[in-house]
Amino acid sequence: MAEIRALDEPLSDPELDELEGFLASDLVPQDCMDLEMLDGFLTAIVSGPESVQPSEWLPQVWSDGGRSSNPAFASNEQAQRIMGLMLRHMVGIQRTLGESPTRFKPLLYMPDEKARNDKSPPEASAWCEGYMAGVKLRDDDWQPLYDATDARDWVFPIEALAFGDQDPEFAEWIDDKDKRASLVEELAVASVLIYRFWVERRKTHDEPGSGSRRERRDAARKSRQRLH
Repeated sequence: MAEIRALDEPLSDPELDELEGFLASDLVPQDCMDLEMLDGFLTAIVSGPESVQPSEWLPQVWSDGGRSSNPAFASNEQAQRIMGLMLRHMVGIQRTLGESPTRFKPLLYMPDEKARNDKSPPEASAWCEGYMAGVKLRDDDWQPLYDATDARDWVFPIEALAFGDQDPEFAEWIDDKDKRASLVEELAVASVLIYRFWVERRKTHDEPGSGSRRERRDAARKSRQRLH
């Protein structure tokens, strides 16, 4: 029970600093996510159409594209510690989105909070890239969000900030400071609305008579077998 209670405890500032420091250390692969990208990644995972197990999402944290690269943990205790911090941060994001949505804020590295150079990503890009990496884990299952007219607008600022520097489709929306700032301002509300979209959709699908996703798939499979 102690471990379960600990998982419900939000990370303190020193613990966030500890996790941030590890993700920026020489112990992790060069393409490991930083804390900002991890925050966006976990936000998408807890907001999406179905659960994703750590065994699937963790390789994406350590290496872009999920290549078989792992941290050089100093000990099993350190590995458990870092994993515990990430899981607690994940639970904290989910609880804030579900229980205190007005308090939700993406964890962003602001321009005045770190020394910036030519290689530093623009504001909020890393968070949004992380979010879209989380979406990609269940790309097909996220399609209903894109098919819903209003909901499609919610994900737009995340896409624009994630891809605008490479994709001409979004470039005009981030080509000056004010436009980018406007999109950044939308991220918190957009994240909450997307989270609620999937919560409501799951509720509808779980209503009596609707059947679970697996039950519907099994029924469809049996119908095809009968036809053949």
